[in-house]
Amino acid sequence: MSDGVVDLAPFGAMVPEEVKELVEAEKQKIISGEKDVFTGPIKDQNGAVRVPEGTAMTDAEMLDFDWFVEGVEGTIE
Repeated sequence: MSDGVVDLAPFGAMVPEEVKELVEAEKQKIISGEKDVFTGPIKDQNGAVRVPEGTAMTDAEMLDFDWFVEGVEGTIE
């Protein structure tokens, strides 16, 4: 996000202002490096912990990311 390659889509008209502000605050934490979205706990779609709490995925783990996170439906084929 900090280099502008990835960004969030515009909010729809029904999104409350306080939600927009919360999302923008979290976005700024990601951009500043304060928040790492690849820090656990992260579970796979079967509920197994793939990244333990307080641990961040390494670059190698991210490049070998061949599973879906909890809440995502589907399969990798």
